Amino acid sequence: MDKIFLVGLTIGLLSRIIMLNLDQRQYPTQPNILLSQLVLAFVASSLGALLVPALRARSYTSITFLSLAAEQFRQVRENRRNTLQNLEDVQLVQRGEAFIEEIARTYEVRNYMCIITSLSTVGLHYLIISEFKLNSNISLIISACCGLLLAFILKKMLQRESIGDIADVVPVEITFVDECIMQVGELKGITNVGLKADRDRYLSKGLGIEIIPKDKSYSNAGILMDPGQRQTILYNIYSRLGILKEKDEPSFYPLPRRNPKKESLVIAYIPVEKDIDKLIQAVKSCPILSSAKGKNLSLKNYPIGKKGSA
Repeated sequence: MDKIFLVGLTIGLLSRIIMLNLDQRQYPTQPNILLSQLVLAFVASSLGALLVPALRARSYTSITFLSLAAEQFRQVRENRRNTLQNLEDVQLVQRGEAFIEEIARTYEVRNYMCIITSLSTVGLHYLIISEFKLNSNISLIISACCGLLLAFILKKMLQRESIGDIADVVPVEITFVDECIMQVGELKGITNVGLKADRDRYLSKGLGIEIIPKDKSYSNAGILMDPGQRQTILYNIYSRLGILKEKDEPSFYPLPRRNPKKESLVIAYIPVEKDIDKLIQAVKSCPILSSAKGKNLSLKNYPIGKKGSA
């Protein structure tokens, strides 16, 4: 039992480790989060690895530990949500409620993945021994390989789409009309920038982008028009490129605006480093929120620009 427990525990930890890079890419965070996630993964993997031997020993009360673990992981989700919400006021660009909930939910689900992989690894080991009468060491190797395969399958299933999958991102020019009315691309009236110094900063250091739904799809456009998704895009840019503004400079807060002709989204942004390629990549890598999906499904096959469309 000791060998299979260690194998199940290891596979559970590995399943969490292969997701850490994805977490860091989508949710840049502090280094201390790494340790807390590994500790939680160890606890979850241990529970999964111990469950099968406990059930084989007819210790059915061990199932109650799963309910306690689930409650603990829900508390982790709540704590993560509260922490991020408490930090909102000190962010130059906020994450937004929808993105915070998505992050908190993701941290909870990752722990369940550890339980599933370790439980499946240990369970498969005992199944192979009892049904196929194979050597214990051979069974360990087979169950470990299957556990790793399951971990990669779960990673693929849990990996959400990004903006680059549903939209094209193109650079557009920032200009001012009527002296102080900002225009991004062909859409004017973004905001009123009264000070000439502020307008000069936009013209010299600002970058404009337009996010255009692929396939002229209203379902893709619905994701872009979701308020939570818009805020997530802004925070994703900010977390990667920074923003050249102080907290008391509202003129430079990025404002995503809808272009009704294309159902696209235009943004004027002033990054620390003026690099349009990095800005486009930051937008494309932004994760699509679960709460933003499913918008305008009835118009999935109704192309943007069709006669009679809104």
